[in-house]
Amino acid sequence: MTSGDGYELIIGDGFAMDFRRLTAAAGRNPGGPEDYVRRQVLREMGELAAGTSDGRHALGYESGKGDLRDCVTAYLQSDPQQKADYRLVFREMPAVEPGGLPRRELLAVKPRRGAGNIYEHTCARLNRNLHDRQPGLNAFGDRMPSIRQNQAQRQAELDANRAIAHAFPGQVPLATSRPLAASRFGVRRTDSSPRPGHGLDR
Repeated sequence: MTSGDGYELIIGDGFAMDFRRLTAAAGRNPGGPEDYVRRQVLREMGELAAGTSDGRHALGYESGKGDLRDCVTAYLQSDPQQKADYRLVFREMPAVEPGGLPRRELLAVKPRRGAGNIYEHTCARLNRNLHDRQPGLNAFGDRMPSIRQNQAQRQAELDANRAIAHAFPGQVPLATSRPLAASRFGVRRTDSSPRPGHGLDR
Protein backbone atom coordinates (compact mmCIF):
# COMPACT_ATOMS: atom_id res chain seq x y z
CA MET A 1 0.00 0.00 0.00
CA THR A 2 1.32 3.45 -0.89
CA SER A 3 2.24 6.13 1.66
CA GLY A 4 -0.84 7.87 3.07
CA ASP A 5 1.06 11.14 3.53
CA GLY A 6 2.52 11.18 0.06
CA TYR A 7 6.10 11.28 -1.18
CA GLU A 8 8.89 13.74 -1.72
CA LEU A 9 9.86 13.84 -5.38
CA ILE A 10 13.54 14.17 -6.20
CA ILE A 11 14.86 14.70 -9.70
CA GLY A 12 18.25 14.54 -11.33
CA ASP A 13 19.78 16.50 -14.17
CA GLY A 14 18.81 13.83 -16.70
CA PHE A 15 15.11 13.92 -15.91
CA ALA A 16 15.13 17.73 -15.86
CA MET A 17 16.79 17.72 -19.30
CA ASP A 18 14.16 15.32 -20.65
CA PHE A 19 11.39 17.57 -19.42
CA ARG A 20 13.00 20.73 -20.81
CA ARG A 21 13.23 19.06 -24.21
CA LEU A 22 9.56 18.12 -24.08
CA THR A 23 8.71 21.67 -23.07
CA ALA A 24 10.71 23.13 -25.95
CA ALA A 25 9.08 20.75 -28.44
CA ALA A 26 5.64 21.50 -27.02
CA GLY A 27 6.30 25.22 -27.44
CA ARG A 28 7.07 24.69 -31.11
CA ASN A 29 3.95 22.59 -31.65
CA PRO A 30 1.21 23.40 -29.10
CA GLY A 31 -1.30 20.57 -28.92
CA GLY A 32 1.12 18.17 -30.61
CA PRO A 33 2.46 14.83 -29.34
CA GLU A 34 5.20 16.29 -27.11
CA ASP A 35 2.73 18.74 -25.58
CA TYR A 36 0.38 15.86 -24.77
CA VAL A 37 3.20 13.80 -23.22
CA ARG A 38 4.42 16.80 -21.22
CA ARG A 39 1.02 17.35 -19.63
CA GLN A 40 0.81 13.66 -18.79
CA VAL A 41 4.25 13.87 -17.15
CA LEU A 42 3.02 16.70 -14.91
CA ARG A 43 -0.11 14.77 -14.02
CA GLU A 44 1.86 11.62 -13.23
CA MET A 45 4.30 13.60 -11.09
CA GLY A 46 1.40 14.99 -9.11
CA GLU A 47 -0.06 11.53 -8.58
CA LEU A 48 3.31 10.06 -7.62
CA ALA A 49 3.80 12.84 -5.06
CA ALA A 50 0.29 12.42 -3.66
CA GLY A 51 0.60 8.64 -3.52
CA THR A 52 -2.39 8.10 -5.81
CA SER A 53 -0.11 6.45 -8.38
CA ASP A 54 2.55 3.81 -7.78
CA GLY A 55 3.49 3.55 -11.46
CA ARG A 56 2.42 0.79 -13.82
CA HIS A 57 4.76 -2.07 -12.89
CA ALA A 58 8.17 -2.95 -11.51
CA LEU A 59 11.05 -3.46 -13.93
CA GLY A 60 13.44 -6.40 -14.10
CA TYR A 61 16.63 -7.54 -15.82
CA GLU A 62 16.87 -8.18 -19.54
CA SER A 63 20.11 -8.28 -21.50
CA GLY A 64 20.20 -5.28 -23.80
CA LYS A 65 17.86 -3.32 -21.56
CA GLY A 66 19.89 -3.55 -18.37
CA ASP A 67 19.24 -4.44 -14.76
CA LEU A 68 16.50 -2.14 -13.47
CA ARG A 69 15.07 -4.34 -10.75
CA ASP A 70 14.98 -1.42 -8.32
CA CYS A 71 13.01 0.72 -10.78
CA VAL A 72 9.35 1.27 -11.62
CA THR A 73 7.84 2.44 -14.90
CA ALA A 74 4.76 4.54 -15.58
CA TYR A 75 3.04 4.55 -18.98
CA LEU A 76 2.47 7.75 -21.00
CA GLN A 77 0.96 8.40 -24.42
CA SER A 78 1.89 10.86 -27.14
CA ASP A 79 -1.46 10.17 -28.83
CA PRO A 80 -4.60 9.59 -26.73
CA GLN A 81 -5.93 7.26 -29.42
CA GLN A 82 -2.88 4.99 -29.42
CA LYS A 83 -1.11 2.70 -26.95
CA ALA A 84 1.32 4.22 -24.46
CA ASP A 85 4.60 4.84 -26.28
CA TYR A 86 6.51 6.79 -23.60
CA ARG A 87 7.74 5.67 -20.20
CA LEU A 88 8.60 7.52 -17.00
CA VAL A 89 11.04 5.56 -14.83
CA PHE A 90 11.58 6.21 -11.13
CA ARG A 91 13.00 4.56 -8.01
CA GLU A 92 11.48 4.25 -4.56
CA MET A 93 13.68 5.70 -1.79
CA PRO A 94 13.49 5.72 2.00
CA ALA A 95 12.99 8.99 3.86
CA VAL A 96 16.05 11.07 4.65
CA GLU A 97 15.34 10.74 8.37
CA PRO A 98 12.86 8.85 10.57
CA GLY A 99 9.40 10.34 10.34
CA GLY A 100 10.08 12.04 7.03
CA LEU A 101 8.33 11.40 3.75
CA PRO A 102 9.59 8.51 1.66
CA ARG A 103 11.05 9.67 -1.64
CA ARG A 104 10.62 8.90 -5.30
CA GLU A 105 13.56 9.64 -7.59
CA LEU A 106 12.52 10.49 -11.15
CA LEU A 107 15.17 9.19 -13.53
CA ALA A 108 13.99 9.56 -17.13
CA VAL A 109 11.03 10.18 -19.42
CA LYS A 110 11.64 8.92 -22.95
CA PRO A 111 10.07 6.89 -25.75
CA ARG A 112 9.79 3.20 -24.99
CA ARG A 113 11.45 2.03 -28.20
CA GLY A 114 14.05 3.15 -30.73
CA ALA A 115 17.50 4.68 -30.49
CA GLY A 116 18.02 6.53 -27.24
CA ASN A 117 15.05 4.81 -25.60
CA ILE A 118 14.07 4.89 -21.95
CA TYR A 119 16.10 1.81 -20.99
CA GLU A 120 19.33 3.06 -22.56
CA HIS A 121 19.06 6.44 -20.87
CA THR A 122 18.07 5.05 -17.47
CA CYS A 123 20.97 2.59 -17.42
CA ALA A 124 23.41 5.28 -18.55
CA ARG A 125 22.25 7.62 -15.80
CA LEU A 126 22.62 4.86 -13.22
CA ASN A 127 26.03 3.91 -14.68
CA ARG A 128 24.85 0.38 -15.50
CA ASN A 129 25.85 -1.73 -18.49
CA LEU A 130 22.91 -2.77 -20.66
CA HIS A 131 24.05 -6.40 -20.63
CA ASP A 132 25.14 -6.89 -17.00
CA ARG A 133 23.30 -7.89 -13.87
CA GLN A 134 23.85 -5.80 -10.75
CA PRO A 135 24.57 -8.23 -7.86
CA GLY A 136 23.59 -5.54 -5.37
CA LEU A 137 20.01 -5.67 -6.66
CA ASN A 138 19.45 -9.32 -5.79
CA ALA A 139 17.39 -8.18 -2.80
CA PHE A 140 14.67 -7.24 -5.30
CA GLY A 141 14.36 -10.77 -6.62
CA ASP A 142 14.52 -11.85 -10.24
CA ARG A 143 11.48 -10.54 -12.08
CA MET A 144 10.93 -11.79 -15.62
CA PRO A 145 10.32 -8.74 -17.86
CA SER A 146 7.97 -10.70 -20.13
CA ILE A 147 5.68 -11.80 -17.28
CA ARG A 148 2.00 -10.98 -17.75
CA GLN A 149 0.17 -9.83 -14.62
CA ASN A 150 -3.23 -8.51 -13.74
CA GLN A 151 -3.61 -5.28 -11.79
CA ALA A 152 -3.73 -6.97 -8.40
CA GLN A 153 -0.53 -8.92 -9.13
CA ARG A 154 1.25 -5.79 -10.37
CA GLN A 155 0.22 -3.86 -7.27
CA ALA A 156 1.35 -6.62 -4.94
CA GLU A 157 4.76 -6.64 -6.64
CA LEU A 158 5.00 -2.84 -6.45
CA ASP A 159 4.16 -2.93 -2.74
CA ALA A 160 6.73 -5.64 -2.05
CA ASN A 161 9.48 -3.88 -4.00
CA ARG A 162 8.72 -0.58 -2.27
CA ALA A 163 9.14 -2.22 1.12
CA ILE A 164 12.49 -3.66 -0.01
CA ALA A 165 13.64 -0.30 -1.38
CA HIS A 166 12.75 1.51 1.85
CA ALA A 167 14.83 -0.97 3.84
CA PHE A 168 17.66 -1.45 1.32
CA PRO A 169 20.87 0.37 2.40
CA GLY A 170 22.08 0.57 -1.19
CA GLN A 171 19.05 2.57 -2.32
CA VAL A 172 20.47 6.08 -2.45
CA PRO A 173 19.75 8.82 -5.01
CA LEU A 174 22.12 9.96 -7.70
CA ALA A 175 24.57 12.71 -6.77
CA THR A 176 22.78 15.10 -9.14
CA SER A 177 19.31 14.47 -7.72
CA ARG A 178 17.64 17.20 -5.68
CA PRO A 179 14.24 17.65 -4.00
CA LEU A 180 11.78 19.04 -6.51
CA ALA A 181 11.22 22.35 -4.70
CA ALA A 182 14.98 22.98 -4.61
CA SER A 183 15.73 21.85 -8.15
CA ARG A 184 14.54 24.98 -10.00
CA PHE A 185 12.62 22.67 -12.30
CA GLY A 186 10.54 25.24 -14.19
CA VAL A 187 7.19 24.90 -15.88
CA ARG A 188 4.98 27.36 -17.67
CA ARG A 189 2.66 29.32 -15.43
CA THR A 190 -0.38 27.71 -17.05
CA ASP A 191 0.57 24.26 -15.76
CA SER A 192 -0.74 22.81 -12.54
CA SER A 193 1.74 21.92 -9.81
CA PRO A 194 2.36 18.32 -8.73
CA ARG A 195 1.23 18.94 -5.18
CA PRO A 196 -0.19 21.93 -3.29
CA GLY A 197 2.60 23.62 -1.39
CA HIS A 198 5.24 21.47 -3.05
CA GLY A 199 4.90 22.72 -6.62
CA LEU A 200 7.34 23.21 -9.42
CA ASP A 201 9.12 26.55 -9.40
CA ARG A 202 7.40 29.03 -11.69
